[in-house]
Amino acid sequence: MRAIVLDRYADTPHFAERPDPTPGPAQVLVRVHATSVNPVDWKQASGDIRLYMPAKFPFVPGYDLAGEVLALGPGVTTFAVGDRLHTRLNGTAGGASAEKVLAGLDVARRIPEGMSWAEAAGLPLAGMTALQGLRDVLGIPLTSANGRVLVIGASGGVGHLAVQVARSTGAHVVGVCSARNAELVRGLGAHEVVDYGAADPYAGQAPFDWILDCVGQSPGDFVPKLTPKGRFASCMPGPAIFTWGLLHPFSGRSVKPVMLKSNAADLGVLDELVAAGKLRVVVDSRFPAAEFDKAWDRSRSGRAAGKIVVDFD
Repeated sequence: MRAIVLDRYADTPHFAERPDPTPGPAQVLVRVHATSVNPVDWKQASGDIRLYMPAKFPFVPGYDLAGEVLALGPGVTTFAVGDRLHTRLNGTAGGASAEKVLAGLDVARRIPEGMSWAEAAGLPLAGMTALQGLRDVLGIPLTSANGRVLVIGASGGVGHLAVQVARSTGAHVVGVCSARNAELVRGLGAHEVVDYGAADPYAGQAPFDWILDCVGQSPGDFVPKLTPKGRFASCMPGPAIFTWGLLHPFSGRSVKPVMLKSNAADLGVLDELVAAGKLRVVVDSRFPAAEFDKAWDRSRSGRAAGKIVVDFD
C-alpha cells in the first residue's frame, strides 16, 4: 500500500510503499477514503512538540480518518466488512495518512447515514476536543446549560464544532472570529459574534460563565471576563495554563487545559448530534493525497474556516 511518510523531522511529506497491515484482536483494517488535517499533525512532524509527542521514523502522520472496513481482527463482531467508519486513532504514533490503516474498536464508530467521507473524517479529533472541553473541563451540562459561553476561534476546526455543541446544550453562545467569518459562525448557531479585529471587541459582552479557547490565547487576557466562579479551558494550552492554579491559588475561577481522550463513546455522542441535525462539519478545503503538503500549508496559514480534508480516493 501507499502511505504519506516523513523520514526525519521537518521532511517534506511524500508517498512511499509500506506493508499492508493485518488486524489483530479488537481491530479492523480500514480502506481510507479521507483524512483530516489538525495542527498537531504538522507540529509533531516538525519536531516542535517532540518532548511529549515524538515521531518514530519513517513517520506516517495524522490521526483522523474515514473509510470502509476491509477485514476484521480475530473475534471482532461489532463491525462487518463493508461498514463505513470513522475514528481518531488512539495514542501518539499517527498513522492515518495511508491507503490502509488499523483502527481499534475502542475509538471507532459507524458513520451516520448521509454523512460524506470528508465530513466524517473531519469530525473525530476536533469534535471530541470540543465536546470534552465543554462538558468535562468547563462542566457545561449537555442538556440543561444556563449561562453564557464564549468560544474563541469560533470558525476554526475545533471552534466551529464547539459553537454547535454549546448551542445544543441550551447555553447562550458568543463566538469570536474575524469579520469575514461572522456569517458562518452565526449560521452555526452563535447568538452573538465578536470580531476580534474591532477596536473594543468585548465591550458590553462580559462576564461569561465559561470560556473555551480554541486558538491558544493567554488566560490572563480572558480570566477577568469570567464570572466569579467562571471557568476557562484551552484546547491549545501553553505553559501559563498549567501554572495558573499555582500562581492564583485563591481565585474562584478555574483555568485548565483540554487534553483529548479519544474514545468511541464520545464519538458516538457527536454522531448522534449529527443524526439529529444539531451538528455539521464545515469543510474548508479538500486536497488530493498527492498535494498533502498543500493541505498542511493551508492549516499553517491559520485562515481555514472549518476542516481541511485530504482525499485518498
